[in-house]
This record gives sequence, C-alpha cells and structure tokens, in this order.
Amino acid sequence: MSSPMNQSGSPGMMRRSTMNQQGSPIMLRHSMSGNSGLNNLAHSSSFSRRMNDQDGMGNNAGVSPGGSNAAYRASLVSHYAEDLDRRRRAERAVEECLTDGMPSDNLKIDSVELFARDNAREHRTDRYEAVLDSGREIGSPSTMAMSRSMTNMASMPSMDYRSSSSPSTAVLRRGQPFFMAVRMKDRNFDPRRDVLRAVFTFGPNPQVTKGSKVVLPFRMNQREFTRAPQKWDMRVHQQEGFNIAFQIHIPANALVGLWRVNIETTTTTPGARVDEFRCKDDIYILFNPFCREDSVYLDDEELRREYVMNDTGKVFVGTHHRPKGRRWIYGQFSDVALPAAQLLLGQSGLNPTERGNPIQVVRAIASIINANEGFGLLEGKWEGSFEDGVCPWVWTGSSKIFEHYLRNGSKPVKYGQCWVFAAVATSIFRALGIPSRPVTNFVSARDTNHTLSVDKYFDVFGDEMKGGPDGDNQDAIWNFHAWTEVWMSRPDLQTGCNGWQAVDPTPPPQYRQNNTGADPKSRGPLAVEAFRRGPSSVESVRRGEIGFAFDTPYLFAEVNAEVTHFQEDETSHWGFRKIPVNNYQVGRMILTKRPGADDDVSDADVEDITCLYKTFDHVSRYQRQSDGCFSAHFNQGLSSPYLERRDRDRDMIPYPGTSVRRLSAVDIARKPWYDESRHPADSGNTAADRMSAMNAARSVERAQPMFDSRTPNDDVHFDLVEQEKISWGQPFNLQVLIQNRSQEMRTITTYLCANSVYYTGVTARRLGRVDRQFVLQPGNRETIQLRVSWDEYRDRVVDYGHIKIYAMASVQETKQSWSTEDDFQLEKPKLDIQVRGNPQIGQDCFATFSFMNPVSVTLTECEFTFEGTGLVRAQTVKYRDVKPGEMISYVQKFIPRFSGERKLVATFNSRELGDIVGSRPIHVRD
Repeated sequence: MSSPMNQSGSPGMMRRSTMNQQGSPIMLRHSMSGNSGLNNLAHSSSFSRRMNDQDGMGNNAGVSPGGSNAAYRASLVSHYAEDLDRRRRAERAVEECLTDGMPSDNLKIDSVELFARDNAREHRTDRYEAVLDSGREIGSPSTMAMSRSMTNMASMPSMDYRSSSSPSTAVLRRGQPFFMAVRMKDRNFDPRRDVLRAVFTFGPNPQVTKGSKVVLPFRMNQREFTRAPQKWDMRVHQQEGFNIAFQIHIPANALVGLWRVNIETTTTTPGARVDEFRCKDDIYILFNPFCREDSVYLDDEELRREYVMNDTGKVFVGTHHRPKGRRWIYGQFSDVALPAAQLLLGQSGLNPTERGNPIQVVRAIASIINANEGFGLLEGKWEGSFEDGVCPWVWTGSSKIFEHYLRNGSKPVKYGQCWVFAAVATSIFRALGIPSRPVTNFVSARDTNHTLSVDKYFDVFGDEMKGGPDGDNQDAIWNFHAWTEVWMSRPDLQTGCNGWQAVDPTPPPQYRQNNTGADPKSRGPLAVEAFRRGPSSVESVRRGEIGFAFDTPYLFAEVNAEVTHFQEDETSHWGFRKIPVNNYQVGRMILTKRPGADDDVSDADVEDITCLYKTFDHVSRYQRQSDGCFSAHFNQGLSSPYLERRDRDRDMIPYPGTSVRRLSAVDIARKPWYDESRHPADSGNTAADRMSAMNAARSVERAQPMFDSRTPNDDVHFDLVEQEKISWGQPFNLQVLIQNRSQEMRTITTYLCANSVYYTGVTARRLGRVDRQFVLQPGNRETIQLRVSWDEYRDRVVDYGHIKIYAMASVQETKQSWSTEDDFQLEKPKLDIQVRGNPQIGQDCFATFSFMNPVSVTLTECEFTFEGTGLVRAQTVKYRDVKPGEMISYVQKFIPRFSGERKLVATFNSRELGDIVGSRPIHVRD
C-alpha cells in the first residue's frame, strides 16, 4: 500500500483487514475494486420488486470487451444480478478462513450513517427515488411521516443511530458539504492512540494523484474547513459517546458518478495494522447547477426549475407549418435513471478521471445513447417494421427505456428516433445535474458530403433520383430533427461561447447506411468517435464560426445548409443543370418548451429560439404575426447570460492553421453574385443569415460553388399554395398558381406530385402526380391542381402521416426554371384523458382515455400505453378492435405514490392508426 496511507515515519508495508457493514472481516481483492456501487440498486426495494415481477429480466449478462475498463463495466452489469449476495457471502467465508486471527487494538467501527434524506434536502436531491426508497412502498403514510420527522443535521441536538436502518442511497451535488457519522463498537475514539480516516474511491483503479481517491484524516480539534474550496475537506461536527459526526466538503470539480466510502482505522504505532470498514452503500455525486463554482452553474432559479428539476416536458415534432409539442416523461429522479447513466458512462469508454468534466461527459453520453451493434442504450430505426421491438411513437417517457436496458444486461433497447434520442439524453443529463432541454429544428439538413449544401437530383420527368446520378448521395432534408442542448461554460473556446451547447445523440446517416451488418466487434469504446456530435457552442453556430470544437460544421449545416435542385439536361456539360429553389429553406424554425409554461391543450408553452442559432435580425413569421399559437415574447423576463451575449458582436478568433476572416456587410455588398431578392424575408434567410453561411462556406472549399447564384431572367411567377389543416381520412388538394408577367406568350411545362414520406424525407409511396404543358398569354394566370382522396392514400401513408410535395416548371422561350418542395402532415385526433375524483396518495384513482376513430376502417391490434411520474409506472394494455367512426373509452385504475402536481401521458396505437397522444395534469393530495 502506498506511503500516503501510512503514518509519518512508519516503516515497510501495512497489513490490512476489511470489515463489512455487519462487522465480518473480508479480504481486499483488486478484482473487487471496480465494484463501486454494487449494492445501491440491489437495496432499492422498489426496483427489486419490479425485477422479480418478470422472469429472466434480471439475469446477469456480460458486455463485450471494448477497452481497458471492461472489467469495471462487467462489474457494473453484475450490480443488477440476483446472485450478488450469494457471491459476497462466499467471499467472506473464504476470507475468514484465511484471516490469521491476530488480535488488533484498532478502533472497531460498528456502523456508518450517511444521512441520505437529510443531506438530500440540502443538496436538492430529495426527489430521487434512490433517496426515498426505504424498503417500504414509496409514498406510503409511514414513509412520509418518517421523512418529515427527520431533523436537520446542521442543528442536530443529539445522535441516535441504533434505529437508523434505512437502505436509502445518498445522492449529493458537488460544491457542497454533507454530513456523515460513524459509531464505534467497544470504546470511544482516543486521539492519543487511534487514527481514523475517511476514504472515498471512484472507478476501477482509484488513485490519489488522479483525483479518483480521496483520503481525509480525522482530527478531533478541526471544527472548520481549512483547505482550499477546490479540495476535499473534513471537519468535526459533533462527538457524543461512541458516535462521531463530521462534515465533508465536496469540491465543485469532483468526479461525477458512484463513489465508494470506506473508513480506515489504525493506531499511532508505526507499521500498525490498518482495518478498513466498507460502507454498505455508495454515494452518487452529481454536477451542481446551483453552485457558482461548478461549470454547469445556471444563474436563474426559474430556468433551474425547468431545465434541471422538471421531470416532464415537450419535444416538438410535425412540420414547420404546424409543429406540435409531444409530451414526454423524463423521469430523471426514477430509481433506474442514475444506474443507467452510470452504466452508459462505463460503456462509453470515457476514462473515469474525465468524469468531472461536463464537456467530456455529455460527449460520451451522446456517443453511447444510440446503438447499432450491441453497444449503447437505444437502437434507431426510421422505416420498415418495428415488430421485434417497440415503435418509437409508443414510448411515453425515458424510465421504461432505462428499465428495459438494465433488465436485459445492458443490451440496446429497440427502437428510437431522433426525438426519442433527444428526450432520453435530456433525462440522463438532468439526472446527472446538467441543465438540458430538447430542441427541434424544422426543415433540417443532413449534409453528408460536407459542402454546406443539400443536393437533390431529378430526372427529365421531374422524379427525384434517389442517391443522385451515382447512387451515393445521401444528403437529406428531414421534416424535423431534434437534438439536446446542455448548459455549461466552455473554457476551451473563445470568450462568448459559454451557455447553451448542442449535443446530437442521433447516429449519423452515413453510419446507418454504410455500417449495416458490420462486425459487432467493430463497435466498442474505441469506435464510438464517429457517433459523437457536440457539444457545439450555439453562439458559434449563430456567428458562422465553425472552426471550433466540437462538430460545429455538422450542426451549422443542419440549420443553414443551402437546398440545391439539379435536373437532367442533355445540353449541360455534366448532364445536369441547377434549378432555383423557391422559399424552401433549411432551419425554418427551432423550438423548445418555454420555462415555467405548461399547456396540455395546445402549444402556448412553446419558445422559438431560432435567433439563438441564426442571426439576431432573423425573426420567424410566427413571432412577427403573434398569431397566438406561439409566444411573441419568448425571451422576455429571462436574465440568463445568453440573452445578453447574443447582442454583442465580437471578432472571430481563427481556428489554428486557418486564415479565415469573417465577412462584413460591406463584403456582402461587394459580391456581384449575391442578390438579396433571391432570399426574401419570408423564406427565413435574410442577408445576415446569408452572411453567416458564407462565413462558414469560406472555411469549406467544396461549399463555395454552391453559394454562387446569379439572378436569372424570371418573368413567369410560380407559387405553391400552402396546405390548410387536413384531418386524417379527408381528401386534400394541391395547387400551383402561375402568372405570366411578361409582354409575350410563354410555353410552360409543369410537374406536380405528392408522395408519402417518413419524417426523414425518405419517400415511401407515390400518392399522385399531374403533368401539363400549355401556352400562357401575357398577363394571364393558370392553376395546376392535384387532388388526392382518402382511398388513394389510406394504404400508402406511413408512420406520422407526412406528405412531401414537389413542384417543378420550365419556360421554353426564356429557359427559366423553377422548383420548390413543401411538407404537411395529416392531422390525427388527440387522446382525451379524464380523471375522476380528487386523487390522493395511496388511494385508488381512475383515468378514462377516449377518442373517436376518424377513418372508415376497423382498427386492429389496439393498445394503450400510459405513464405518470409518481402516479403509475409505464404500462401497456391490449384493447379490442375499434369500428369505423366509433367513440371508445378505456378506464384504468392507478394508485398515486407522490403528492403535488403530476402529469399523466398516454398513447393509443393500432396496426392501421397510431401515434394518438394525450396528456393531463393531476394534482395529488397528501
């Protein structure tokens, strides 16, 4: 054992024995040093009861080797095995036989108390179920009374640990002190003969020099903290008989995760034997957004309530015409959230010594949330059958996903999509104490060839050529794409890049295309680099400064890439000609839920944060119109630093090795190839937006030709009419309005088609098409129309009901070309939820779920899925077939476990119609 563990001047090695919480001696073995936290979930009675409810779901399953920490990851998996106690007892039996039986004068420890509940109130972690679980039903009257009767340690008049048998786990935030106490067995602590140390270890190979091992000597006369705030420290709080209470200061840069707590005792005699007492429970240490010294500190109580403490929220989906907030239960305080986060960090390959750095932690989580070859939390799937898993739109929250993951030996859960990845990432980050929120970009680019341009190719007939002329173009426009933002400082970047950082946990599209069926051994901690997306400074994206870590060009392209259409042309030297795209721009709006607001009826709780990603003078049409659907004053009343920083204009610090200079307004004016009229304000692409895009394009050589667009001679006006709200089961009409504004007749060829698409833009089926060629006299108008009936699309629409419209036209006399595309979504009914009576803890409650079948077909294989934090854990129940036009109601009983404001979320799904969602706020009385 290293010399720091010896008394000064002690010669040679020390002999050690270890005592468990019951006092039995056990031997220290290196293989067990990685088992930090093995008892926490095992002692969580609520999780244990759920483990026993299903056969085979708690079996021990190994993890494929993938790095130097494989043994540590394997031990974490075994944490959830049912034979844990048996192996511990076997170890103790063997080691007791090996004990030499020599008498020891060392102080004997009877028990250690971590005061999990009292510390949790001071650390604002008292909502974690790991803290609340006391072997009784959470929320029972006896548990509530016991919690209310516990006294605050800071003013504790006396100590009595004999009745303190709670297996609650301590969940603490770094940057704050916490109380703990030890009780001696046979005698009092004597400073003249006894040495007592508190030892905290982290990870499989704890070392003092790496910050993963902390040794704090107990000094009877130290009543105040004496070390620097960035150091661990200990002071005596109170001594009474055989009991000693002391306070431990956790520095604001401490490693985040599970720490093992040991108490060492020896004597002042040089070379004396050292006894080690292992606390039966470990402690979780989290990031602290309430502490000014922590790098995730958020200086606004309302924002902390929303982005750290709120366990429900919304992820926005749909189209840019009609975005919809989908309710999600984050469940960051559930008894499976922290164990899942701990196991995922172990699988990610992140070195334990890096787990105090939020930049590295969120980067690791982003890489391991998605999975394809056996590693990771959630497997993505965007099209095809979901019969071997769970449809993404069936999930109501994160807890069920975490529970599936833990029950099945850390095997990936099937299935997720971008908005599910973003919501689950938000749950993990909030569980770890990092302020976070899901955000959604409508009309989002997936630029796979790094040109800041999304290229689409069409044949001479106007049909899109999948994969382009060579079949290898994977560029795409998603109707929406969601990712996660986290709040932190960025000391690794230039001034002004603190605040919101974007993290995209959705796997890159090129990986999904190119690595299907890859060798499972190729996906391990060393192969996850391709999965990392962020954290990228949102402010850097807004300013078009893409030369900063991490993955900023990728995020910039998602919100700013140019949409480019090419059509086959025999007269072109390369076989295609570029067609101007009208009004279809990337990054139409970026939305998230507004802090402090909550709306289960409509979406009045939305916040438009487009101006954080795009230039400040860009304002979405929803904010300009203030149409009541969106908050026109989304940024009023917020005092957080990002609102102050975004108004400042700073020069760019070039990325090392580059000579990029930002373009100014004067530079833009000098460019003969830039024409502001080509990008009208309603398209969401202003001169300042263009300036940011060209700042970025100058750093990407391949992107520069895409931004050279001269003004053609356009004298025929084309306009694709925006769709009104179309309910599922109703017909719809598409129209293109054409006007000849010239003094001569024009020969016009037009194409108009509608396809059912997945929300990723991938075409599923053709719904209809109309082609016309006609002569239009000067000043005349013409309308091209396509009508699609319910019978024509009923068996062709997929998933969320997204429809893609393509329109193209050309003028024979002037060679004018025009093209555009747009999206809309068929509207589905909402699921209505009603709750009878006045819900109360421990009392039966009844919820009624109802909706009307809007289509003329029978719905089969029906099921309801529902969940509510503190109300009912996620459940799925089968339901009978639903006839055409039938109004149905389903009643479900549940028993609330916690009081206060709660949220019940439910979905209805069938083979013919799914994604019927509803939510209801519920106030539960004590």
